[in-house]
Amino acid sequence: MRLLFVNYESPPLGGGGGVACRDVATALARQHTVHVLTTGTTDLARSDIRDGVTIHRVPVLGRRERARASLESMLTFFPSGLLAGAGLCSRHAFDLVVSWFVVPSGTVGHRLARRFGLPHAVVIMGSDVHGPHMWYAPPRNRLLTPLVRRILQEADLRIAPSQDLATHSRRLAGSGRIEIVPHGHTPWQDPLTDRPTSGPLRLVTTARLVARKRLDLLLDAMAMLDDPAATLTIMGDGPERAHLETRATTLGIAARVTFTGYVTEAEKHRRLATSDLFVLASAHEGFGLVYLEAMQHGLPVIAARSGGQADFLADGRTGRLVAAGSAADLAAAIHDLSRDPELRARMGRHNRAVAAAHTVAATAERYATLFACAINRQRPERLAVGHPCDAAIDQQRAN
Repeated sequence: MRLLFVNYESPPLGGGGGVACRDVATALARQHTVHVLTTGTTDLARSDIRDGVTIHRVPVLGRRERARASLESMLTFFPSGLLAGAGLCSRHAFDLVVSWFVVPSGTVGHRLARRFGLPHAVVIMGSDVHGPHMWYAPPRNRLLTPLVRRILQEADLRIAPSQDLATHSRRLAGSGRIEIVPHGHTPWQDPLTDRPTSGPLRLVTTARLVARKRLDLLLDAMAMLDDPAATLTIMGDGPERAHLETRATTLGIAARVTFTGYVTEAEKHRRLATSDLFVLASAHEGFGLVYLEAMQHGLPVIAARSGGQADFLADGRTGRLVAAGSAADLAAAIHDLSRDPELRARMGRHNRAVAAAHTVAATAERYATLFACAINRQRPERLAVGHPCDAAIDQQRAN
């Protein structure tokens, strides 16, 4: 297969949506031809090849931060991406255009596919169909919603990583099949550091420091704990960092909270392996790849009850699920697990098994099957599309 991935964010720009796209592209590039059309910045090459994937970066206006795109950059990705994409489609005989995010990526992918007579697949990622934290996201935005609906309805293949996003997509698009393909993580191969069994409770989280992640609630919960020795490590960076650091100081917990900024993969996994609990109660997650990364290290997870993570997280088995927006509930969940190391160990063993079923290899294999269906204008149910993650999800729901 010869695939053109359109994604306005690709590492080192963006967050989980870019990482998921990169990992699938890398896995598929071992057997197929994969090009990625994405956003560029002045410090990144206009094109290069990474792990077998050819990356094309186009200039946009207003891209000032790696962690977050501006509205200006998303709007200008359409003309810039369309121009560059037309050139790519003219030079390469692609079989399929795949848009990661309905908007803004899908605005480019949809036009390219129609202009060059190619099938179009849309991978729904999160705030492109449901953004309760964003004023410009559907369905709150009356101007954007009809565009999202049209792109979804006219796509030859629609894919969502979770039941939550599939449900929100159906509300926008109406009828039409939506395939569920859970994201997968790349297993960390280096030996894990032995987790100490004594000492202060060590909390850890990985997130872009943006309002949607509700890290302010996590800081409030830290201040509520009756354990003055508990520590929190926040890995990631973003526009909310200064505000969060000030909040930690105001709450009197600055000495117990570490803001690492961006970290390498090795450093991220080292810190996960030497922590006790992973905590992140975002306002909404389309899937939540960071939870799986923590789970492979045997960490219990505390998360919000609603969102895509509910497909593979279960209260009492993988950790605790709490009401979104409640620092008190978050503190109570941390307190309960902090007092029961045996329960944490049992949850950790269970979480390793769940994470082992959600790998990039399984995800990429399913994508390859669905992409082949779209290219051949064949309905996916004619093919057997089953992977270990299905059994893991079914078991989780049964329990």
